[in-house]
Amino acid sequence: MDCPKCRGMMLLERFSDFFLVFYAWKCINCGAIIDRTISNNRSKSLAAQESQAVASR
Repeated sequence: MDCPKCRGMMLLERFSDFFLVFYAWKCINCGAIIDRTISNNRSKSLAAQESQAVASR
């Protein structure tokens, strides 16, 4: 998987806090982290921007 920010190599990494353990992709070049929630929010945001652009035409 390529990093969407710098096109670097992404590795699957395990993250945890006091109550939650989850896995996310982390870029070894720039340190960007992409998990399921981030990915879903970005896709919803892009979809909302595209629908507004189409409606304003």
